[in-house]
Amino acid sequence: MTGVRFGSTGRNILRGPGYFNLDSSVFRTFPIAERFRVQFRAEAFNTTNTPRFGNPAATVTSGGFGNITSAGNERQLRFAMKLAW
Repeated sequence: MTGVRFGSTGRNILRGPGYFNLDSSVFRTFPIAERFRVQFRAEAFNTTNTPRFGNPAATVTSGGFGNITSAGNERQLRFAMKLAW
């Protein structure tokens, strides 16, 4: 007896959702004295705050087949100051 077959499709034909990521940064340098400078930095990771969804469940015999149950990659902001002499 042969195993269970679902059609004539090949292996690994299911694909997860695509993702889009945009990172940005802004740097500005301010002179304080002849030899001293301060640099302000602002960085944003995942600027558009687009979620990255996980892959759908791929087990055909499970009740959750095709369901996406995870997401991640939230927006992160970083601020910094740098003193150079």
